[in-house]
Amino acid sequence: MVLLFTRRDNMKFTWTNYKKAESAITIGSFLNVNLPMLGIEELTAKVDTGAFNGALHATNMREVKDKNDVTHLRFSPLGSKEHTIQLDTYHRRRVKSSNGVTAMRYAIDTEVEILGRIYPITLTLTNRSAMKYEMLIGRKFLRLHGFLVDVNSRNQ
Repeated sequence: MVLLFTRRDNMKFTWTNYKKAESAITIGSFLNVNLPMLGIEELTAKVDTGAFNGALHATNMREVKDKNDVTHLRFSPLGSKEHTIQLDTYHRRRVKSSNGVTAMRYAIDTEVEILGRIYPITLTLTNRSAMKYEMLIGRKFLRLHGFLVDVNSRNQ
């Protein structure tokens, strides 16, 4: 099954459109999150203050052209064999991994639900099958939305 998603007209993912949070929200090192635009529910994400951007485990990432010769990004989130997503808006960015290797990755703008509230987030797509957690939330997102991380707490 391929789910086709197009950007909602009222969603503008330029970070300058979002003012920083006025009060901080304390979270733990791990969060249960939903990615409603991608049809993903109850995913445990690792809060990683060492990572600049967020990342999501994905496989089979490729660009495809539709019958009108428009290029789309198609991928399988979380390594799913049944769930494939096709997006018409995405970009590529250079990312340096924790081991110092720089690579180009696909990046998508989506929404994440944390503690019952929805936030815009940009996630890079990468194969995280060797990692314990399928999603990372990086410091850029945390700073922008006013999250403080209490490493002694686990918000699961």
